[in-house]
Amino acid sequence: MMKTYKLTIRPLSSFRTPLQSDTIFGHLLWALRYTQGEAELLEFLGRYRTGEPPPLLVSAGFPSGCLPVPVLKPKKKKNEQDAEKQDNRSPADKVVEEMLHKALEDDRYLPLEQWQEIAGKLSVDALKAARQEAGEQLRQLRKTERKHHVTRTSVDRITGSAREGRLFVSEETFYGPERLGAPLPTFDVWHKLDDGDDQLLGQVTKWWRWVERNGFGRRKSAGHGVFRIEGDGLTEARAELPQVANPNGFVTLSAWVPRPGDPTDVTYRTRVKRGKLAETLALPSPWKKPLLMLEPGAVARLDAKDGLREWYGRMVHDMHWVGESVPDHQKEAVQNVVQYGYAFPLGVRVLA
Repeated sequence: MMKTYKLTIRPLSSFRTPLQSDTIFGHLLWALRYTQGEAELLEFLGRYRTGEPPPLLVSAGFPSGCLPVPVLKPKKKKNEQDAEKQDNRSPADKVVEEMLHKALEDDRYLPLEQWQEIAGKLSVDALKAARQEAGEQLRQLRKTERKHHVTRTSVDRITGSAREGRLFVSEETFYGPERLGAPLPTFDVWHKLDDGDDQLLGQVTKWWRWVERNGFGRRKSAGHGVFRIEGDGLTEARAELPQVANPNGFVTLSAWVPRPGDPTDVTYRTRVKRGKLAETLALPSPWKKPLLMLEPGAVARLDAKDGLREWYGRMVHDMHWVGESVPDHQKEAVQNVVQYGYAFPLGVRVLA
């Protein structure tokens, strides 16, 4: 059995790396490596090879009080000629409705209140109504997250001055209050922990404190990815996530790499993850192999005979290019490089 916990963080600087589930998991394992040692890290990773429930699942980070928008199949369109005959709207009304539709499609999150309403009757129509109902809240949410392209110049490490002709642009995400004087926004990361491991909760909290001290993602050494953990750390979620009786499907709250035996009736969006190694493995070759992943919000439909499991997906092995550029003393370490691809399933009832 697994128990669900929530951790809330408050960004204090710009982030150059999104709060993706596999990146979060990687940071936690680096914390394990530095606080408990290499042997403990390998033992912990070995628990993901047994085929048994994994000891720890993590979601992506979502604005507090929100979850990802479920990805559903679009409704089948009626015959276009019949539709034109029945459509008596003015051209202006059609343009306004199309603009509204595109604005709704751009929103990646849905408030928990609306999520709870549709979790037991998930359909295109129910989702559209929920997004319209949450329209004002989503508009305010968009104002708290701003992506900017920042132009910088390379610095000569010898002279300490700017290098001529070496400008570069980086994308950074800034999190600010919706209005002056309001508190900074927060993000929730959901966890599932093996309920039979009495020490794991305290360990995961300690790992998060290590990440808090060291920063998150790219250029953390230069002040990016700074955050503070709210409260005492991980708290038991109880009934905060939507609860559905007799679910016939699930929505994943994390990036997912399906394994044989996972559901195949899935609607999803994909991302190609080009991960990088960090810390002591960043040199000489930090790049992992590219990996196709299903983004959070993917909706899987279960067979009638199948119940909802606590986990889906897998740990992807052999993720580093082990070549001549890797020194002999690092080859064993990079051969153990993996990518976290477990789904964090949230049960739903999908309507036909």
